[in-house]
Amino acid sequence: MSKEKLRQIFIEEANEIIEKMDIDIVNYESAASDKALLNEIFRGVHTLKGSANAFNFSRLGEFVHHFEDILDFFRNSEDIPNSSHVDLFLESVSVIKETLVCDVEGSAQLPEAYGLCLEKIQMLLLTLREPEMPSSSSSTDLTLEFDNEHFFPSSALPDVKTFLAQCQSNEKLYRITLTLESDIYLRGFDHFLFFKNLLHVGKIVASFWSIPKGLEDEAFDVERNILSKVTLCLITQESREAIEDVFAFLEPEEFHIEEVVPSLNEPSTPLASQVREEAVVVDKEEAKPLKSALVTKNFLKIDAQKLDELFDSIGELVIAQNCLGENSKIKAIQDTEVTKTIENLSKITRLIQNRVMGLRMIPIRDTFEKMKRVVRDSSKKVNKPIHLTLEGEETEIDKTMVEALSDPLVHIIRNAIDHGIEGTQEERLQAGKSEEGNVRLRAYHRGGNIIIEVRDDGRGINKSKVYQKALERGLIEQDEVLSENQIYGLIMQPGFSTADTISDISGRGVGLDVVRTAIEAVRGKVDISSQEGVGTTFSIVLPLTLAIIDGMLVRSNEKIFIIPTLSITESFRPLEQNVHSARGKEEFVQLRSELLPIVRLNHVLDIDENAPPPWECTLVCVENSRGKFALLVDELVGRQQVVIKTLGAFLVKTEGISGGAVMGNGEIALILNVEELY
Repeated sequence: MSKEKLRQIFIEEANEIIEKMDIDIVNYESAASDKALLNEIFRGVHTLKGSANAFNFSRLGEFVHHFEDILDFFRNSEDIPNSSHVDLFLESVSVIKETLVCDVEGSAQLPEAYGLCLEKIQMLLLTLREPEMPSSSSSTDLTLEFDNEHFFPSSALPDVKTFLAQCQSNEKLYRITLTLESDIYLRGFDHFLFFKNLLHVGKIVASFWSIPKGLEDEAFDVERNILSKVTLCLITQESREAIEDVFAFLEPEEFHIEEVVPSLNEPSTPLASQVREEAVVVDKEEAKPLKSALVTKNFLKIDAQKLDELFDSIGELVIAQNCLGENSKIKAIQDTEVTKTIENLSKITRLIQNRVMGLRMIPIRDTFEKMKRVVRDSSKKVNKPIHLTLEGEETEIDKTMVEALSDPLVHIIRNAIDHGIEGTQEERLQAGKSEEGNVRLRAYHRGGNIIIEVRDDGRGINKSKVYQKALERGLIEQDEVLSENQIYGLIMQPGFSTADTISDISGRGVGLDVVRTAIEAVRGKVDISSQEGVGTTFSIVLPLTLAIIDGMLVRSNEKIFIIPTLSITESFRPLEQNVHSARGKEEFVQLRSELLPIVRLNHVLDIDENAPPPWECTLVCVENSRGKFALLVDELVGRQQVVIKTLGAFLVKTEGISGGAVMGNGEIALILNVEELY
């Protein structure tokens, strides 16, 4: 694998580690006694440090090294980080993000907060650590520094009984051999680093070194490693995999791990002859089952571009299958085998489509978890205590839309905290609310859509203030009558803001217009509902997928349209006595205990003015965010999987239409947007 490919893999994994670290630190604040979570954060930082040094990202490696020190202190201490410590942890993560970008781009500049944050970490360490008593031993006394009980020249191999006798019933003895190259320092590692990390796994009871000659020589290069081989004896309760994790960034040939077992026949045999080798590099025959076992336990990373290409291919397959099914010559063949084969092909195509669709569907949990940091930072900036509630984190959504959701959610949540939640705790208490503001983030399925709700229990939207601001900016005309939804929609106009003062997080008129633009880019929309004194809810309505949908084909005025089947509850032809009208304009139909409004598709889309009686047509019961309604069409044509195609910039704003699809006969059918039909 090329160095550039490895570098790209590191960058991807580093971003994943940093994102997870951000979430874990926020979660750790509410569970500061959870050592397991702190250890998880430490492992991520340790992994990032080793990788950064290996790819010569020295500035990132240096910062992460100091950050690791502070985490290591709390990991091995009874002290619990307080809120200010967590602030520093999160600030450090932000610096790590920015430093990674600088190192990747090769920029000579460092983030502005780099030096200050590094100084804070070092000062905190000095404050927390007790003054250490000076050691009487020399700096080369490795046995004291690493808690070894024995230090031997490499030529002296002690009796194995010496160390086996120290093992408890639940402990094992391992011999570890490091064969380190001369450039190991340049890669960010040294022998002492591995010694230190091994002490977190077990107890080092002996070390064997080959002491080099010529250390006083003027030609001695301090940047090159001359300790080529080091052997350690380790007693531990941990598994062999835990030891391997310490050497995760070394090449397989650079370390060798052996478990030492007692011999029943020769109790005094030297250590060198009583090892059961469990080398990292095994022979070819043993490697085969090991490799297969590992593959079953790991995920396979796939280039997103290759996945997109697979999606496009599946889309073409669906279109080709539809063309085959609609071919008049094939339909004319009266043969059961041909019919059966085509039906099987249709089932297989549907199965492939569903499975490939599942590859892109991921839980929205990670995106929701990121919002904890946003809420924490925003609440501190405006000095308001905020409690965030997450619901529906397991809801799955297309990965493309997950990526598009992050920024809009950040803007909406910041808006809710700054504008929505009351300014002071006294104001909330006077309104009969708790001192702590509440923001709820919820995801759920409804029909053929995913709904993401951001709800706050704040003061609500002041409609008269919004209306007045819109008049001042010339967005509406004087005496223009607007509905409640239209007034709320004004706050998403570019540059619109009702804030009296500009804060760090809002008030500049930038934010909600970005939300609308980003959501519309993925064929979604934003609904706003509010009640003054009670709170506000932003609802982001997104399609389930951007690729292929299951649709019901309907005919209206000799034209074919497609309704997403997930939006349909049922279809029926009503009886004449169940159809009612109000003032000769509005039509309703009685469906069991419900009275549903009738929406004529040909009228909504301005196809024609024909108005046949509903009892001579077919009604499709459709559900959207406002409730149920009956869509009047001429007839149902059938059900079919269709590939969604965009209509281009000229037609993208067409109300009631969300896209198009190529039919089996080569014609284009429009896909209906049920949210805009009624």
